[in-house]
Amino acid sequence: MSFEGFPLIMGWELTLACNLRCNHCASSAGKARDNELTTEESLKICDQFPALLVREVDFTGGEPLLRPDWPEIAMYLKDLGITTKILTNGIALNARIVSKIKEVGISGVGVSLDGLEHTHDQIRGYPGSFSHVMKSIDLLLDENISLTIITTVSNMNIDELPEIHDMLGSKGVKRWRVQPLIPFGRGSKGLNLNEYDYLKLEDFVHRWGPDPGDRGVELICSDGLAYFDKTDLIDLPWLGCSAGITSCGIASDGKIKGCLSLPDELIEGDLRKKDLWDIWFHPDSFAYTRQFSADKIGSNCSSCGKVLECKGGCSAKSYAYSGQFNNDPYCIHGIGIRKQQLSSEVIPKVIKNNSPV
Repeated sequence: MSFEGFPLIMGWELTLACNLRCNHCASSAGKARDNELTTEESLKICDQFPALLVREVDFTGGEPLLRPDWPEIAMYLKDLGITTKILTNGIALNARIVSKIKEVGISGVGVSLDGLEHTHDQIRGYPGSFSHVMKSIDLLLDENISLTIITTVSNMNIDELPEIHDMLGSKGVKRWRVQPLIPFGRGSKGLNLNEYDYLKLEDFVHRWGPDPGDRGVELICSDGLAYFDKTDLIDLPWLGCSAGITSCGIASDGKIKGCLSLPDELIEGDLRKKDLWDIWFHPDSFAYTRQFSADKIGSNCSSCGKVLECKGGCSAKSYAYSGQFNNDPYCIHGIGIRKQQLSSEVIPKVIKNNSPV
């Protein structure tokens, strides 16, 4: 066993079934996968977690609340002493489900919100979905359940972020996670952020994130935000993608990925064929993070002085945009470097062309 880390946080796609068909969905969720894990298989997988020091399991989908046995799996994990959280689109949340969430010990709920009413409903493809989210927020807050609102930032909602921030603050929401869209699945169809959008996003995070103060909303960054520049809002330094280092994901058919944001061709193993221990500690597993070296850095990151710390950024975003790892083209730090290089090339030419003869 050459690798000595453990998957402290597990993402678990309980099902790919979903009651929405969102325009930005990287998983293209809708129908359940063929041959999804049974309840018995799922509980046997849970039994493998303690030996691997798993501390937290985050249920996702699809829409995890559509899987009828989610409470049974959550309770089983609770009995094992493992924290569970759940991410939902809010459509299926009601007083009965919220009561069940409390009963089985779910420690936190993430609810997706993708814009103000018109924008959210358009992205979600479901008129009235915004109203469902607002009711879900009220239900969870009334029951004192730890709530995080999660917004996937796209070119449709980036200009609404300040208004979303104020709206969440007025409702008493304390945590808001913003993450840039990663163009896989349905998310690859026209909602991508460009460099200018990323600079706007950086400016928003810089203005609203460092200190919630009286506003009361803590801004949390993920998926390639807050690496090194003034957007750096994290206590610990970014040390590269955590996929296969301290975390990994389980697809609903038992396949293992370093991160559930990665496409299905990037599979490390199958829990129906091997134990998680054997997959996790296999010498060839998660090579894109575990076998990192400077010579694997792509052209987008090759001139960056932070590359040995950053390791080329978010693996999913890098792979989605460039087709390779360690090559994130939309790192704010990298965008800044490229703009400086462009200025140094263009400005001297302009001065020369306008010099008096």
